[in-house]
Amino acid sequence: MYEYLYGRVEEIRLGAAVLDVQGVGYCLMVSQPCAASLTLGDDTKMLVHLSVNETNQVLFGFQSPAERALFRRLLQVNGIGPTSALGLLSSLPPDEMVRAILDGDLKRLTAMKGVGKKTAERLIVELRDHLGDLMPSTPLFDGAAKSPNASSVANDLERVLLELGTPPSAARDGAKSAIDTLGEDADFQELLKHALTPKA
Repeated sequence: MYEYLYGRVEEIRLGAAVLDVQGVGYCLMVSQPCAASLTLGDDTKMLVHLSVNETNQVLFGFQSPAERALFRRLLQVNGIGPTSALGLLSSLPPDEMVRAILDGDLKRLTAMKGVGKKTAERLIVELRDHLGDLMPSTPLFDGAAKSPNASSVANDLERVLLELGTPPSAARDGAKSAIDTLGEDADFQELLKHALTPKA
């Protein structure tokens, strides 16, 4: 139903953030690393996952395709719900968690808050054969990586390009070209249009 939201970071709470999208405030549940990466007043793009049960609807927010993809894989594990999955993402970066699961590293997994031996074993047994596309060398992780000197606009633009199927290297080059040509203060849609325009 929802793929992403783009707007201004209005509030940052414990485990949540409020995004103002054209005057409508969306409360997104986020991991601790995601919350720490946000800046009040900045415009940002958040990938979302809508969780619906009999009594409630909750939006979960992510700043990288890798984090959301792993969140959704964690939901496939018996006994792990959205809140638990988000807690796991607060305990270990996505690339390290994927590596620990693929390696069958019980010690690393049980070091995460709230994960006992049985849960760690379920993570390994139920996910080990389903994480190939989440290896750190894949485009999902390439797209999630941020250059320390890159602007938030460039990061947002690059993420959108990746989601549209642009190869990682072309997404980085396209975002840089758009910002170099139009400037960071240009309308985001104009930046995206420029980035998608084939270069001679």
